[in-house]
Amino acid sequence: MAGEYTKVAWDELAQYAYGTSRVYSGPLGCRQVAFVINRQPPGISATYHAHAASDEVCVLLRGRGRVRVGDELVEMQPLDAIRVGPGVAHANMNPSEDEEALWLVIGTPVDEYVAEEPHFYGPQAAFPPTPVRE
Repeated sequence: MAGEYTKVAWDELAQYAYGTSRVYSGPLGCRQVAFVINRQPPGISATYHAHAASDEVCVLLRGRGRVRVGDELVEMQPLDAIRVGPGVAHANMNPSEDEEALWLVIGTPVDEYVAEEPHFYGPQAAFPPTPVRE
């Protein structure tokens, strides 16, 4: 017997951050971690920000990338990951002129993300998970 699981698809998720990102953690009902997939167009940078109590991990899945951490620019190659601790300002960016970058962004604990935007991150919010059984 298969275990319980929840599946979502990119096209089914609400647009987030200029329509290039989707938050998966809320719709999947994740209670311990927040995560986003971001399709970042060429020449675009995320908003420079910090999280009061959460770690954030950015994984460059495809394309070229940089992460600004404080005053430092960290070069990223596909499948590189970086963790930025609480209180540290950061932003991921795509320095390419013609290629999309694909990022997986993970944050934990989830509480700070849910408090800021419960309609995207909260498992009890607008996208209640639907368990599926085989």
